[in-house]
Amino acid sequence: MKAIFTALSGKIVVILGLLVTSTESVVSIPSRVHVEPVSSEAVRVDWTMAEPLTQEEIRSYVIYYKSSSLASEETSVVIGSRREQWYTITGLEPFTDYTFCVAVVTDVMEFNRSAPVRTRTREADPLAPRNVIIWTMSSRQLRMTWEEPTRWNGPVGGYVISLKQVVITGGMTSLATVRVSNHTHNSHVFGNLQPDTRYEIYIRSHNGVHYSSPVRVRASTLKTENADIRRLYDPTKYSLSSEHYDFGADKVAVLVLLPVAALFTFGIVSLAYFRNKQQQEDTPEVAC
Repeated sequence: MKAIFTALSGKIVVILGLLVTSTESVVSIPSRVHVEPVSSEAVRVDWTMAEPLTQEEIRSYVIYYKSSSLASEETSVVIGSRREQWYTITGLEPFTDYTFCVAVVTDVMEFNRSAPVRTRTREADPLAPRNVIIWTMSSRQLRMTWEEPTRWNGPVGGYVISLKQVVITGGMTSLATVRVSNHTHNSHVFGNLQPDTRYEIYIRSHNGVHYSSPVRVRASTLKTENADIRRLYDPTKYSLSSEHYDFGADKVAVLVLLPVAALFTFGIVSLAYFRNKQQQEDTPEVAC
């Protein structure tokens, strides 16, 4: 009889211990966790504690968060204040999904985490288009090519291209603005331009909310209609990426003519040399 009573007493103690532990765990887990994006790089996390609070003294809170990227690691922030039940987390990536949860730490242990809450940071300026190149196709056409930015920092959008003409006084006259809505489209041709004229073109990427910084390139159309035959075999490449090259059609002509002139001079000198050598071989020797 005593053995049975002892066994029952042990089971009751164990059950009571489990109930106490379970009760403490439940009331010690932060509830009603709310996450609100405040910018493209920060969110505010706030929570409340279930009532009644445990008898253990709260030492701190811990916020755990992780981005939706598979390669990302979980990060934790310890909140030392016992009274404040909110915190602003900064240094996040724009337009990125994050999962947050909160745990309470007492003098005894760290209790289980709250249910995860998922949110997305706000949009930011996208990065600029890459490898922007402009080609002179003829005396009337310029062609621009580019690659899409590495980060849109928002919904995938498109591009805005502005064409300006450089006048003799050094100023510029706006001619056209083109919106390219398809992000996979990576080229545009400007036609009906003036021969032997310098143009400046700006391109920016946009995600529907924000715009990137502009990439500027310059180029000049060819001088005459007869020069349009160049486009059949060698369009002139004027500018690369965001670098600026003040590279007019006159400089292109110099670069093309210099090798031709050098080759022509070399041919004349070689021909004169071989003729002189041939004349020396054909001259008979006179015996003394």
